[in-house]
Amino acid sequence: MSIILASSFIFVFHPQWLDAAQNDETQAPTSTLDSDGHLVQLKRDIAPILRKHCLECHGPDEAKNDFRVDDREIMLDYIEPGDAAESTLYVDYMTTDDEDMLMPPKSHGGPCSVQELALIQVWINEGANWPEGVTVSDESVPAKAAPPEPLSVPERVWFAQGFLHPATVHFPIALFTLGAGFVVLSLKWPALGKQIPLACLLLGALSSVAATLMGWALAPELGYGSNWSIMDWGKEVDAHRWSAVVVTIFSSVFAIIALVAIRKDSEKLTKVWKIGLLVCAGMVGAVGHQGGEMSYGKDFYPRALRILTGAQADPEPTTSDSDPANEKTSTELSNS
Repeated sequence: MSIILASSFIFVFHPQWLDAAQNDETQAPTSTLDSDGHLVQLKRDIAPILRKHCLECHGPDEAKNDFRVDDREIMLDYIEPGDAAESTLYVDYMTTDDEDMLMPPKSHGGPCSVQELALIQVWINEGANWPEGVTVSDESVPAKAAPPEPLSVPERVWFAQGFLHPATVHFPIALFTLGAGFVVLSLKWPALGKQIPLACLLLGALSSVAATLMGWALAPELGYGSNWSIMDWGKEVDAHRWSAVVVTIFSSVFAIIALVAIRKDSEKLTKVWKIGLLVCAGMVGAVGHQGGEMSYGKDFYPRALRILTGAQADPEPTTSDSDPANEKTSTELSNS
């Protein structure tokens, strides 16, 4: 039923029919169907929409979240040909009610118009036909997107402070690690296990709250979205962001325990928060390592280790038509 309604809408409001009606009311328009009987065509109908709304952030110049609308294979990973209702691109991004997941976002002129969504829906339901040789970014001058809606002051503050995440995230890592180090040293020198570990735990807990919030604010700018309702541990970005939330909760709880221990002068609670500080140091190290891999690649730290140890990657085997070990000298040839 949905494809029938969408098709009817397109037949009435399709640009080709509208142009024909405006230019010559007595002349019937040419057929809108292609040679395979498709009503909606990629080059004529869909590519202009993608160029207008999507190509700037998901094209050859910039591919946020590694998604490109001009790459056929990537696009088809998000489309279920023949069923728009089961297509992630259409349902979860282009027609969702979740503003954090909506593509294009309102800040970039979204959402698409009703006519544009109808064209995309019919194109998918007809099989998402993508003929060989047809590209999305083949126009020399892409259409200009609608000007973004102005953000409110709280929204501007929220998104702007997210850019501090790359700097702020180092504070809890350094503080928890430093505090844990002094806890270990206090086993030998008890005086080192009092003020410094406590200060590191309290400041680390506060900075972890700030770093986590800033990470969520920065996520949309990097193309990840900021949907708090999604918890997919199979996705690296979700595992990273929710692991950071866990560290924040744990460190905050242990910070409260530390304050209670001071107030009650409880040796038992003091041991609890010190153990908690060691746990937080290990957890924040793992989360920070994952964040580093997301930013710089999974080979970033192994490559640093290879540089430190002087290890060299195995050289590529070279082939040569002449092997010196197998070559005969002129004397050997003359005697053979």
